[in-house]
Amino acid sequence: MASIKDLKKRIGTVKNTQQTTRAMKMVSAAKLRRAQDAIVSNRPYAAQIKALLLRLSQEPGVSLDHPLLRAEAVAEASSAGKVRTLLLVVSSDRGLCGGFNSNIFRATQRWIKEHRDTRDVTLAFLGRKGFEFFRGRKELAQGRNFAELAGKVTFAKAAKLSDALIEAFTAGTYDEVHVVYNEFKNAVTQRVMVEQFLPLAMPAGEAATDAAGVLVVKPAAKTVFDRLVDKSFSGQMFRIMLDSQASEHGARMSAMENATKNAGEMIKKLALQYNKQRQAGITKELLEIISGSESQKAS
Repeated sequence: MASIKDLKKRIGTVKNTQQTTRAMKMVSAAKLRRAQDAIVSNRPYAAQIKALLLRLSQEPGVSLDHPLLRAEAVAEASSAGKVRTLLLVVSSDRGLCGGFNSNIFRATQRWIKEHRDTRDVTLAFLGRKGFEFFRGRKELAQGRNFAELAGKVTFAKAAKLSDALIEAFTAGTYDEVHVVYNEFKNAVTQRVMVEQFLPLAMPAGEAATDAAGVLVVKPAAKTVFDRLVDKSFSGQMFRIMLDSQASEHGARMSAMENATKNAGEMIKKLALQYNKQRQAGITKELLEIISGSESQKAS
């Protein structure tokens, strides 16, 4: 059984830890508000680009035979053998964020296992935790680690990452590119997504919502369509990175809140144990004093 001195020391240590976790929760909450505003304002932009691409694809003179749209290339690669797939794992650089990273790792391993018969998967990484986790797994092909693009999310970083993935795809190194990341739902909920990034899927025969209206495009529908296709990937990657950033802050805030509560519960238990032992010590001293007094009276 721990001594009173040890219990007092442990209570002090847990209180210090509680102060740290409470401060980290407050920092994450402040970052989450900014990250949440960023992703909420960006999602309509990404959705409208996709809708506009779909609308333009139905204009005369616009061809879907674009190198970044050729979904049939995946089917061709599948018929010839296994599809060469690049799987970008988006994780965090730091820990202490609950199940944020572990959920990504499990989803990645599950996806690879489910598609091992049809795909040769190479992993790429955005975030130090994902790179460190899969680095020791020699059975999985390791691709590029985009360490220089991690950290605070900016559109410039998203564009660089998107361009690097497009370059690997158009060079013929890979037949498709998928991204596994946490989609932000709210402060306590994140959903792991495995999303096809390349080639861009254009639903055949799907009607645009404003198909009945008149669309005036200058300089030409084909020119605008081709430019939008190129730009859309940077926008989609920016959305993915913002989703992951907001999810990380939300997960860390929840984890630190739980840690703070757990520290409080531990402090209560230790304080109760401390008070019991202190009371037992006082009782023992009183009994010794009374016993000594009684023995003196008897003598």
